[in-house]
Amino acid sequence: MSAARVVADAVAPIHARRSTDSALSLMIRSALPRSAKLLAAALGAATLFAALPAQADPSVRVIYGKDNKHGIEKYGVDLDFDSGFHWGNPEGWFVNLDWEVALGQWRSTKGTNRQNITEFGVTPLFRLEKRGGSWVPFIEAGVGPRLLSHVSTSNEHYFSTAFQFSDMIGVGVAFGSKQQFQMGYRFEHLSNASIKRPNPGTDLNELYLRYTF
Repeated sequence: MSAARVVADAVAPIHARRSTDSALSLMIRSALPRSAKLLAAALGAATLFAALPAQADPSVRVIYGKDNKHGIEKYGVDLDFDSGFHWGNPEGWFVNLDWEVALGQWRSTKGTNRQNITEFGVTPLFRLEKRGGSWVPFIEAGVGPRLLSHVSTSNEHYFSTAFQFSDMIGVGVAFGSKQQFQMGYRFEHLSNASIKRPNPGTDLNELYLRYTF
């Protein structure tokens, strides 16, 4: 037997093992459910926000929204954290920045092969307030990434990517002894910024209640 043949026979099992390992790795990655990917993203965000300053005032927000065109009802729970960035007059016009961690469920009510969607994301949210009274009106706006558990709510409403951007603008009012209660309206648009087609987008009209601890 030639030396070349001996070397080839010795190397062949190594290549085969590497090919098997690569195939197994690909199968494992493909088998990961979208919920696991969402959980991983949530854990990453939790780690990020664990580093927030101790003086940050957490808030919880409950949301109900609708996209009548595509037959979507959204139910959401957000956790908001004060970033520590403030600017302006505490008794007049005042700007602050919150970090919003969003978790939502989209219920599909229109189309064929309907599919509900879980949404997760993080948004830096700027708020302009007019302080000085017992009722504090405000406007807010923000843009942040979103990850969806599925890429369609029906055959007629299909996204090309699970990764989306959320941009929103809203108005509301804060009230209570420390303005710890808030209620408001926001318009939210989700799309992938034309990273890939199709990119139908989703427009949600939302009402929410928020409480600051």
